[in-house]
Amino acid sequence: MKTKRQVTYMLMALAMALILVLSGCGSLGSSQDFSGTWGYIGAPQKNNLFNNDFSDTFYVITIEKKTEHTYTIDSKDYRYRTEGDSWLNRDAYTPPNPYIRYMVSLPEGPDVNGVLPNVSVNYKLMDVTGKSAPLTMTERDNVLYVDKNGLEYTYDSKNDTLVSGSIVLQRLKDGDITPLKEEVQKQIKDDYQKKYVDTNKWNITQYNFNDDVLTQK
Repeated sequence: MKTKRQVTYMLMALAMALILVLSGCGSLGSSQDFSGTWGYIGAPQKNNLFNNDFSDTFYVITIEKKTEHTYTIDSKDYRYRTEGDSWLNRDAYTPPNPYIRYMVSLPEGPDVNGVLPNVSVNYKLMDVTGKSAPLTMTERDNVLYVDKNGLEYTYDSKNDTLVSGSIVLQRLKDGDITPLKEEVQKQIKDDYQKKYVDTNKWNITQYNFNDDVLTQK
């Protein structure tokens, strides 16, 4: 009689557990904390920055935890835009043709004495964030789902990244976006190196990156 009662209790417990699972309770899995600042650089443009005067876009995503398994997202998008290249040794440069006046574009190559144009490259960071409604996300078993469109971000614990297809969000320690800026700046420098320095057209003495937009309110 006692054994029969125990079996009945076990069956009732199993039935209750099944009801909870089917109803969705307990199905969200672990509660990994994804709050913080994340970022990534967009795929390289088909046309390089010399065709459109803009760098690749880098994205800064702030994730804020609201409940055990829900989050809100704030996103900022940035690009560097050329502010023009400064010709530093204009007065000392003797053009091969004395009748040539470089009013708009800079000369590409040495003067009659073999002196290259000394150039300062100038870029300004722009906030290019588009208008969009606030987004929310829900976590299930270490996967973040964007509630609006179901887009999935899987957590890679080995690399501490969130991955969705070709998009890999890197965690930015203390919200510091310096690694993103430096990578995009390096892309700009590499392009100028290949186009002007390696081809003996310019001597680039400095790169100036204006990041005032980050401190503006």
